[in-house]
Amino acid sequence: MSTFTPTTWTGKQAAENPKLKILPNAPFYLLHSPFSWELVDMGDGEWKWLPHFGHLYEIAGVNGIQETPRGPDSTVARMRLMDNGQIIIDREFGYIARYETTYGGYFYCMKWDIPKVIGSKVYWNHDAAGFNQWRWELVELGIIQKPEDEVVQSKIALLDRKIDRRLKLQHIPEIKKEIDGLYALKRQMKESFEAMFTESKTKSKSKSKGA
Repeated sequence: MSTFTPTTWTGKQAAENPKLKILPNAPFYLLHSPFSWELVDMGDGEWKWLPHFGHLYEIAGVNGIQETPRGPDSTVARMRLMDNGQIIIDREFGYIARYETTYGGYFYCMKWDIPKVIGSKVYWNHDAAGFNQWRWELVELGIIQKPEDEVVQSKIALLDRKIDRRLKLQHIPEIKKEIDGLYALKRQMKESFEAMFTESKTKSKSKSKGA
């Protein structure tokens, strides 16, 4: 059995772990759309709105990735995505780990996805708490702007429609329990969104007093 320690890769460092028996893939950038948010339980009853990400894999000929003598170049593709309102998270924020493979090349993944080899098989463990904290830090640092009110309201509206579809069956205990859970989720969605801005105001006042 082999235990691995994720090594952050920003496009410069070499791999420092044993080879994995897994097919190689391509490096990627994380993308964030201003509409991509999810409500996440951070533990101890604390809920936060966190950004959800897409991936831009650097594969020549896919999604506008260009082939160059030095390999795939995503510069133009990333510029187009930014023009369309996407935020590109720079690799310098340390979210990628890479592992050399027995097939040649590297396997790139999020650094919170940690491989564990048992026999000839590779298993993956996900550090959800670490990943969620990192996502929240991106918001706190202003790398990703807080969600707009309209975006959150649209997600609440979807939840309302889900509740409405179940109301005619609320006499069934299981459905009633589900409806109560949805109402609790709706309340949490609103409170967590309001808390994002309340926390910002509180921190700003604290800084002003300390100045």
